[in-house]
Amino acid sequence: MLCQEDEHAMEVDTATSAPQAPAKHSLPEIEIYCYLLVLMFLIDQKKYNEAKACSSASIARLKNINRRTVDVLAARLYFYYSLCYELTGDLAEIRGNLLSLHRIATLRHDELGQETLLNLLLRNYLHYNLYDQAEKLRSKAPRFEAHSNQQASRKLLHLLSLTSSPVQFCRYLFYLGKIRTIQLEYTDAKECLLQAARKAPIAALGFRVQCNKWAIIVRLLLGEIPERTVFMQKGMEKALRPYFELTNVSLSLSELIL
Repeated sequence: MLCQEDEHAMEVDTATSAPQAPAKHSLPEIEIYCYLLVLMFLIDQKKYNEAKACSSASIARLKNINRRTVDVLAARLYFYYSLCYELTGDLAEIRGNLLSLHRIATLRHDELGQETLLNLLLRNYLHYNLYDQAEKLRSKAPRFEAHSNQQASRKLLHLLSLTSSPVQFCRYLFYLGKIRTIQLEYTDAKECLLQAARKAPIAALGFRVQCNKWAIIVRLLLGEIPERTVFMQKGMEKALRPYFELTNVSLSLSELIL
C-alpha cells in the first residue's frame, strides 16, 4: 500500500510540475494589418477624429517593430496616417513626426518607407506653399538626391529603375515638377510632369488630371501650344476644358502680337 501511495504521489507531482504552454502572441504583421483595416474603415465612414486616434496608435506601435516583412504594410499606414490629418486640416501637426519616421526608415534601410515618407513630407510642405523647405528636403533625401544636379529623361529612367515603387516615383516626379515650376525652371518642370502623367497607373485618373493641368500651364509658359489630343484624353475632357479655353486665348493673343 505504501508503494502504491508513493507512486500516486509521484504522478500528482509530475502532473502539477509540468510546464504550461506559453501564451500565443499575434504576429506583428497581423497586428499592423488589423490597424490598417480599421483605419480604412473609419476613413470610409468619415469618422476622421477616430481615424486620427487609430492612425496615431498604429504609428506608435510601428516604431517598435523592425521587420522587413512589415515594410509594405507600414508604407500604407504612413499614407493613411497623413491622409487622416489632411482631411481634418491638421497636416502641419504631423510634420515633425513624419521627419522622425523618415529618419527611422533610413536607418533601417526601409527603401519603400523612405520613398513614401519623402513624398508625404513634400506633399506636407507644398500644401502650405513651403516650396523652399520642400526643395531643401528633396535635395538631401537619400533616395532621390542624385536627381538634383541632373536634367533630361535619361536620368529619370535611371532613377525609376532604382526605386522600390513606380507609384511613389510618379508622385515624386509630380511634386518635383511643381517645385521646378515655382522656381521658374520650366523645361525641367515640363519633363517631370509629363513623365509623371505617362508613368502613372491608368486607374489613377485624378492624379493624371493634376499632372496634365500643371503640364499644360508650364507648356504655355514656355510658349508652346499643347496638342488637341491632350485635352481629349478619356475621362479628362471636362476637367481639362478650362485649360483648353485658356490655350485658345493664348493662341489668339500670340496671333495678334505677330
